[in-house]
Amino acid sequence: DDIIDEAKTRRGKPSANVIWGNQTSVLAGDWLYMQAFQIALRLRNFEVLDLLITLTQQMVDGELLQLERIGKLNVSEADCLELMDRKTASLFAACTKLGAIAGGASEEEQALLGEFGWNLGMAFQVIDDVLDFTSHEKVLGKPVGNDLREGKVTLPMSYALEQATPEERASVGRVLREGNYDGGGFEQIKAILDKYNGAGRARERASEFTARARRILTCFPDTPARAALMAATELVAERDR
Repeated sequence: DDIIDEAKTRRGKPSANVIWGNQTSVLAGDWLYMQAFQIALRLRNFEVLDLLITLTQQMVDGELLQLERIGKLNVSEADCLELMDRKTASLFAACTKLGAIAGGASEEEQALLGEFGWNLGMAFQVIDDVLDFTSHEKVLGKPVGNDLREGKVTLPMSYALEQATPEERASVGRVLREGNYDGGGFEQIKAILDKYNGAGRARERASEFTARARRILTCFPDTPARAALMAATELVAERDR
């Protein structure tokens, strides 16, 4: 992911591609991925392998879709949600469903936990996109405003652009094309976002996803495991990094 995005930092530290270069990082990623499949093979469970293969295809589809939309100003809410589904929510859903399979859950419980993970993943990505505009580099561990700089219109900005004036849209478009904030600074773009409550609307959308995730958990007995998953929804909704 850091190689594709040409990222320089990860969690406030230099990314692997900066330290070791793209070639070593790609090979290390391939090796780790094959290690994961080797572990999965020990279960001799084709359902697990099918889930992992399908997940990989979905995430690659998401990356290709994102590359196709780089630099495009007209990105709708539906476009943003589709990308979140493929890149992030599908991963969360697979993780929670794999846990259910490993724990011997019924097919119905597996489906419910997969749905829980999907909603949690959607909320996580929405908040991630909000923090790219509202957080600070020292807290976030990477530069703020990075998505637009990389040519990506995410959900908060998509909401703002629905109501923005032609001049404001032109300012955002300039950042998408040039890959920097030299034309007016990040604060000018942030002011457009704030004017139309783009971040606020996105947070409301995230709250809808976390609320659905919590409702799904009420289908399960009140146990420490359920409490831990419930706490995860709070963590996602309230995180600042």
